[in-house]
Amino acid sequence: MFFDSHIHTKTKESGGFIIGLEGAPKFADTMNNQQALTYHSPQNGYVSYFYVTKNMLHEVIEHKFLKYHPRREHYTPEQVIQSIYLNKPHCVMIDTLNEPYWQPYDYWQIARIFPDIIFIFPHSGGYLINDFIKICHFQKNIWIDFSLTHTVLGGLGKGLAYINDAILYSCKSAFAERVLLGSDAPFFNQQDVVDFYRRFDLIDSLNLNFKKLLEKINEIK
Repeated sequence: MFFDSHIHTKTKESGGFIIGLEGAPKFADTMNNQQALTYHSPQNGYVSYFYVTKNMLHEVIEHKFLKYHPRREHYTPEQVIQSIYLNKPHCVMIDTLNEPYWQPYDYWQIARIFPDIIFIFPHSGGYLINDFIKICHFQKNIWIDFSLTHTVLGGLGKGLAYINDAILYSCKSAFAERVLLGSDAPFFNQQDVVDFYRRFDLIDSLNLNFKKLLEKINEIK
């Protein structure tokens, strides 16, 4: 049994965060917002995140779980901040692979402005992983996953040493309870990611992290 905090389609997980994908380019076997929202059932282990395109920034979105993708949509930190003020979401996911346009402290600033909102920073910055694990350490309303980063850059333990060191450090650190397993399926093989964490005997702790975050989400009124 495992939970996956970063999926664009349902696969073999026992629960997870399903992320709608809108805009260009389009990818096969991924869900758009409408499809993703049909699976939204926090009490049953699935939370769906509504993808906010640039032309939606000034719209009121009823769904309270939002995903922002700065690289695809080319919006600024200030525009995301105003969208969050407008929508008052329970939980916000912001893609962290956007250099050189956003800097790590842009993400930190957003989380600091909204200390009562749960933030998830997928990919943990890729090459900038050390900045993002530092941010997670100090900012208590941030959770991180290493989707794509551990697969492409870390080679699931066979790539860049500092990437893999940072991931394993995080899973045993003072902020270890805010680290999540994320595969980014179907872009990457979910089972490969599960096997990577199983090799280091981390599945149980990552499952517990997901369950505790899900409990926190279910308590939000």
